[in-house]
Amino acid sequence: MYWFDTFLLKMIKIIGCARFILLFAEKTAMEKAFDRIPDHLRPKNVGTDELFQNSWLEKFTRTHIAVPVTMHLLITTGVSYLALQQLSVIIFMILFGAGWLFWTFSEYWVHRYVYHVKTERKWLLKIQHMGHGIHHQYPKDPTRLAMPPLPAIILLSGFYGIFWVIMGNFAVAFFPGFLFGYVLYISLHYAQHRVKPPAFGPWNRLWKYHMLHHYKYPESKVFGVSTNLWDAVFGTLPPKNQV
Repeated sequence: MYWFDTFLLKMIKIIGCARFILLFAEKTAMEKAFDRIPDHLRPKNVGTDELFQNSWLEKFTRTHIAVPVTMHLLITTGVSYLALQQLSVIIFMILFGAGWLFWTFSEYWVHRYVYHVKTERKWLLKIQHMGHGIHHQYPKDPTRLAMPPLPAIILLSGFYGIFWVIMGNFAVAFFPGFLFGYVLYISLHYAQHRVKPPAFGPWNRLWKYHMLHHYKYPESKVFGVSTNLWDAVFGTLPPKNQV
């Protein structure tokens, strides 16, 4: 029976190798399919589109970048001044930094798990398109590179209320750090789509990573915009040879 045992072992090895090859091929096919840009996120480098047929409503979906940046910096400065009347400089700096860090996590989490999560729910698909999908379709449209003032004020008021409920008076220092992180985010995001990549290494990588997100990995990689910290933490950075 020696020949039979030898034959059996060879067959097991062949089956094992075939299974490995099939699994590898399936995994590669899945990755390619996942990274293929779907039609609703396929970028068009010129033009724009409307979210509302009503021209009055449509105006509230667009903004010049200078408007939200100026508005949010004024709010950040004003609330920071109030915080420093109530808290020591050390406590203020710690809470401000914590707020900024929390913004970077929120930026990553919302981008990945709200705007790019796969779903069949119509209400979520609508939110994805209105909040982010139209930007992927027209990434060079300068009027849709930051949230317009009215919806931004509504959302930020809600965030401040949540922070106040959770941390009480400390929210007055945490919130301006969070808002400063948002200002940095919209400023860098605008620059990444409107300005050539700078020579400075870390910023150059930010620019290139964001373009990889738009033009190669819209649903799987590079969800951070102002920082790639959380992409590194959660393993969503692109291969190094593509940067």
